[in-house]
Amino acid sequence: MIIREYSMSDFKEVLEIDREAFNPRNPSFDMYVYLTYGSDIFVADIGRRIVGYVVTMDLDPLRGKIVSIAVKKEFRGSGIGEYLMRRAIERLREKGKKEIALEVRVSNTIAQRLYEKLGFKIVETIPNYYSDGEDAYYMVLRFNEQ
Repeated sequence: MIIREYSMSDFKEVLEIDREAFNPRNPSFDMYVYLTYGSDIFVADIGRRIVGYVVTMDLDPLRGKIVSIAVKKEFRGSGIGEYLMRRAIERLREKGKKEIALEVRVSNTIAQRLYEKLGFKIVETIPNYYSDGEDAYYMVLRFNEQ
């Protein structure tokens, strides 16, 4: 497996992973925007098959954000998500970010454990963040706290 930068030829596979992970009916409009306009995107590639992705963006000169991360169901639990997150964090750090933020469903304890392992801390709860009404934790990784 390699973690590499996204290319337009990955578009269809990334949308399929997004659909599988978040919205079985259709991928989010946001994902089309991320894949088309200037976000940093990395994919996990196993023999030219995309099995996961992570999308980052710059919030301002010192802050970045993990916008979306997903791994195909049959590859979950194999460490791919952690590899993707580490690469995304590395890129944001290379860009001079001092802080990285993300939101995660309160019910998604598996993702929360991964983010905590990587140094993220829960800063606050955002009520009704998701379209189904579920709350989100706002988590932040500050490089000066590591």
